Amino acid sequence: MESVPGHRVVSPRALFRRIRTGATALEQSCPAALFLLAAVTAVLSARGNGFPYVLIPAVSVLLVWALIPTRDALIRFALPMLPALLVVLSWAGQQRNLIADEAGRAHFAAEAELIVDDPSASARSGEAFRVRNLQCRVKRFRYGANAPWIEFEDNLPRVLLDCRRGENAIEIPLGFGDVVLAKGVFSAPEPPLFPGSFDYAAYMEHEGIYEMFRPESLARVSQGSGFRRTLYDLRDAMLSAVCRGFRSMENARMAGAMLGGRRIALEKETRAGFLSSGTIHILTVSGTHVGIFASLLLLLLVWVPFRKRCVFVLVPLLFYALSTGMREPAMRAYVMIAAFLILRSLLLATSHINTLMLAAYVILVISPASLLKPGMYYSFLSVALLLSLPRDVGSLLLGFLSRKLSQPLPVRYTSVRCIRVSRWIRILLSAFAATAVASLGSGVLSILYQGLFPVSAIPANLLVMPLAVLAFIAAGMALLFSWAGPVGLFFSGVLEQVFRLIGWLGRFFGGLCETVIPRPPVWTVVLFLAAMFYLLHAKRWRRAFFALALMAALFVFWCFRAAFLPAEILIVDGGGSELEPAIVVTDPALGRADVVNVPDYRTGSALADYLHERGITVCRSVAVSSGRKASFDGLDTFAAQMPVLDIYAPSNALSKMPDGPSVTTLPYEGGIRSYRLSDDIFSFSIGTIDGILLSNHTGRGRLTLRKDGISFWDADIQQTSARRLNIRRIETIPPQAATRKD
Repeated sequence: MESVPGHRVVSPRALFRRIRTGATALEQSCPAALFLLAAVTAVLSARGNGFPYVLIPAVSVLLVWALIPTRDALIRFALPMLPALLVVLSWAGQQRNLIADEAGRAHFAAEAELIVDDPSASARSGEAFRVRNLQCRVKRFRYGANAPWIEFEDNLPRVLLDCRRGENAIEIPLGFGDVVLAKGVFSAPEPPLFPGSFDYAAYMEHEGIYEMFRPESLARVSQGSGFRRTLYDLRDAMLSAVCRGFRSMENARMAGAMLGGRRIALEKETRAGFLSSGTIHILTVSGTHVGIFASLLLLLLVWVPFRKRCVFVLVPLLFYALSTGMREPAMRAYVMIAAFLILRSLLLATSHINTLMLAAYVILVISPASLLKPGMYYSFLSVALLLSLPRDVGSLLLGFLSRKLSQPLPVRYTSVRCIRVSRWIRILLSAFAATAVASLGSGVLSILYQGLFPVSAIPANLLVMPLAVLAFIAAGMALLFSWAGPVGLFFSGVLEQVFRLIGWLGRFFGGLCETVIPRPPVWTVVLFLAAMFYLLHAKRWRRAFFALALMAALFVFWCFRAAFLPAEILIVDGGGSELEPAIVVTDPALGRADVVNVPDYRTGSALADYLHERGITVCRSVAVSSGRKASFDGLDTFAAQMPVLDIYAPSNALSKMPDGPSVTTLPYEGGIRSYRLSDDIFSFSIGTIDGILLSNHTGRGRLTLRKDGISFWDADIQQTSARRLNIRRIETIPPQAATRKD
């Protein structure tokens, strides 16, 4: 009699043995994984002061000992955790709003003595070197001219000196280390206005900045000095020499940002194009720029022995990274390259993933806040994906294509020309595969953080990256021959043409195709990336097919997720005065939105982020409730980020149209819409929602919302303190014309 095989049941003990075997294998193949785990554990232990956070290091040590019961593994985990914990404790002790603690409030007028602490600050005059918001440290402040000074001794708090509204203040060129005396207002960054909009307060908190200072008057007390000031002045002098033949100020700003790491505002269209095309990283000195600079140095020093060359390159590379301000992207790139070159110079053999994790540990020890920043995940995910590719992926792709298209000839029958052609084909295929993998990985993170998927990232990066290398070469030649007038101007002109082409490519591919996807759950992104790594390491076609099918299913889920999001109406009220309330109606399933009032710049920008977060790419209509700018002052900002089909405005607003509030969410069903205005009463109908907005222009108003004749919102509200597209007068539209079906 044949025995029927039953299902094999894995006992908990056997499962634990498998996990422990896998953990031991990981520790033996990649010892730096324990280093990275120690640094991450230390950072997570400082996330709060509650009792569970204190137990994270102790529990993690016990877990490592249980999974890898060896003395060496425990020491490799415990010893790296000690410096990580010390650095994290020091960092956590500085994460306080010292200014608000001393003043007792977060918003107040004061006179302050500030020290400029921004690498982008430049003592050179000119629009190309002007920065409208500078990071500074507060040395002392007081409430009035006769009040005593409140001084900070050691830990000087950081603030953002916002000079965008003070035209007289921005005329004074400020360099690094300058001490200024300013009168103005301290204010804490406000929380996000809409769900899914950019959290500027959290972003500033990760940078260690808790207060903004808007100056009304500004005077320089003393000029900065020291090594960093000299280095930044030398950088600006070199940028000035390189860009002296430029005719376009926009190209000069791009050169300052890409070559020197200067934080300068570009035109909205240019920045939006780079963001949509997936090439925004080219505008910030990051791993791309540091890697290009290191590669050029290695080529220039080819006559030096290899081991010495790996060490010599680190010195000028460090000076370049320091000259750009040694911000997070440049610091991450330098640590990665330094770890790789030092190991190569010492002739130590290890896997690239192990080197990457060791670099991640060093970065988290230097800057624990990096774990909380998206840039950290962008950098390491892209590098990890590139390291996961087969070594000779170009040859593998060429071999696969040749077998599918034709049979390759033996080598003895192949001409030299064919060998050279095949070599270039392998290089191009390798570049395409690397760009595709890195762009796909960073694109998935863009979906998570920004709700955008840069479809054209692969061709855009394939064309932009060689131009970036050419820009460094042309800049070096322009600097080398800056003493020879015509020759230096020639190379400067070549450099401008390179940046003009880079800007054109960013705008072209940015406007070519842009996919807005609602921000997916985090677990789906993690599962997609895991399937992607599994695909790169798969050695059987069935496993590769399974990984591809899972990735495709997740992407389809992301694209059609908007159809399952509920429609809603948001009422934004409170905060400030003299501004009208904003009403937003969205229906993601139909991909449409209707807006009543865009009172200011902050509302317009946050509203565009909110609509993108819900997968909406076009706003059907914007209605303005009054002729005051308090109803439409943010329309220009909103229309620049979100296309608007129709704008309804009263007659007294047509000539004025521009070329910590609370949000209430209510149910909504989409349909027809109409708007009516009579004196101070603004009536509107959006879908099955009928509303009446009564404004008395005294800082308060009343909003009534009805559905099927039943009032579901009727309350007093505290009124909150574009482009010209199909603007129509509300008073002249009859009900039949104002009410239409789509």
